[in-house]
Formats: sequence, structure tokens, C-alpha cells
Amino acid sequence: MGPSFSLLSPLWQYALLVYLASFAYNWHKDSLRNRYYTLEFERKGPRLMTRKECLVDKNLDLIRNKSCGNIEDLSTVGERGFVLFRNLVPTNQTMKIRKVVESFRPNDRYRCGCNTAIEPVICRPSDRWFYNEIPDTVRILEATMRRIQSQTTANYRYSNLGKKFSIQSGEFSGINPWPYPFQYINDLSEYMDSMKSQEFRVLLTKYTGLPMHQGRHGWHQDGGPIHKFFLIVRKEDPEHANLKMMPWDAYRFCQPTEGVEYRSNGGWQGEGGYYYFDIEKITCMPHLEVGDVIFFREDVYHDTQDVIKDRMALIFNVVTA
Repeated sequence: MGPSFSLLSPLWQYALLVYLASFAYNWHKDSLRNRYYTLEFERKGPRLMTRKECLVDKNLDLIRNKSCGNIEDLSTVGERGFVLFRNLVPTNQTMKIRKVVESFRPNDRYRCGCNTAIEPVICRPSDRWFYNEIPDTVRILEATMRRIQSQTTANYRYSNLGKKFSIQSGEFSGINPWPYPFQYINDLSEYMDSMKSQEFRVLLTKYTGLPMHQGRHGWHQDGGPIHKFFLIVRKEDPEHANLKMMPWDAYRFCQPTEGVEYRSNGGWQGEGGYYYFDIEKITCMPHLEVGDVIFFREDVYHDTQDVIKDRMALIFNVVTA
């Protein structure tokens, strides 16, 4: 279970007051910007999804369901970009990892999963730590990676699953909900996903020991070529704090021929200018439980569902050649 704090705590009241003042100011700026996008960009910008069948939400549901419906099918990982393994890591191994991260000071543990430049070193275990402390888990993931490589030769963009691989370092990544009802603030403003907001919350967490940094991330790619194993080691509720994943097969079916990069507010930038498409319309979002593992390529766009319930994950970086 996640941390429990009383709203009567003077420290909580002070931290929330400071952050809410910043939130209110930036929420106003977001509102003005979003109004511009709605009135100008979405209306006048060309649609990213140019195929006729991709312009109708009902058809997009069919396209998404075709990919998300077989999310546990290993043979399709090359086309989709990710695959889910249910109950891959035994409970005794996830409990061992959980005890490690729960031994961290709150000032450090609550910052695990933020930007690398401001994240505590303790949140990023090395490959030596993996092989010395959790060798059984590493062996399971190595065997899984060999299965993945044996069934796919896909090479999209700069993503290469290769024939050789090594597990090199990783990261603890937590979701730390605020007391009710403040955990719902994240969904009200894109400011919460910004680096500016993240740095401010991490600073408050560092000096108060409170989970002001909730662990939310907006749509992004991790970059690489470094692929990921995302292992759930603690989770309060299967229906919350999940990962939203964009399936490449659904995206590539509909996109223009030119390369485009996701920006924000449904905006994509390409050689021909700016396009509009709501990425949520082709999103897969499996409900994850302890012991589940998602493998995804470094070019897969992903996002945090919400920060309403507690979650801790351990991410393994996989380098291929």
C-alpha cells in the first residue's frame, strides 16, 4: 500500500499550498494555450491520420482492438513494439525487490522515476547490482529476451532487436499518490507533465520527505537504442497507475508516409508542417499486477495512466546489437 498522510499535517498543508499556488498560475496559462490549439491548430491543421478509414473513431476502435487484443502474443511484438508477460516473475522475487526499494529514505524513494539529471543515484541500480542481488530475476528476463529475439526480426526506425543483448542498469519508478482529493489535480493541466513542474515537485520532495513528486509522465519515447523490461513489484490497484502504450502497427497503418514526431496537445511535427491526431484513440492500456512484465522497444510512445493509486516498478535497460 502507498503512504498515508493526514491533511492536518502542517508540513503537508505548507507543501500543498506552495505547489497549488504554482499550479493555479500555470493552469491559467495552459487554459489559454489549449484554447488556441482547439480553435486554431485542430481546426486548421491537416489530420495526421490520412487514410479514410482512420478518420472515423469507430474504425479506429477496430484498428486499436486488433493490436491491443493480442497484446500477450509474442509473435506480434515486432509489429506492435511491445508485449505483455503475465506473472513472469514469482512473488518471492518481487517481494525481495520491494523490500530493497522500501528501505530507501522517503526523500529518495519518492523521487525515483523522475528525470535522470535530478533523480537520486540510489534509484538507478547498476548491472552489477542486478546480477549480484537478483540473479534469478535477471535469468528469467534473459531467457525471455532470447524468446523475443527468436520470434522477430523487426527493425523499425532506429529500433533493432538484434541477435545479441545485455541488461545494463535500470531504474526504480514509483507512483506516489497525494491524499484525497488532491491526487486528481494531475488530470487538470498539462503543466503537471512538464519538466518545470517535475523539477519543482522533486525539490519539494527532497526537502520535505513528502511524495510531492507523484511519478507522472506525459507521452514520450525513452530513446536508445535501449529497450525496456518494465516489472511491477508493488501495486495497490490493477485498474490504476498503469502504462498507456501506442501500438506501432496501428499508428503506421494510418500515418502519412513522412516521419513525424509527437509534440503535445495532439500535435505532431513532420517535414510538411504540423499535423493533428489524438494519440489516445489508438492506445493500449493493460491492467497490470505484481509480477507482470511489459517489454517495449525504445521507439514506443508511452504515458502514465494516472497517479490515483500507489505503484512501484523496476525498469531493466536492454541494449541489443
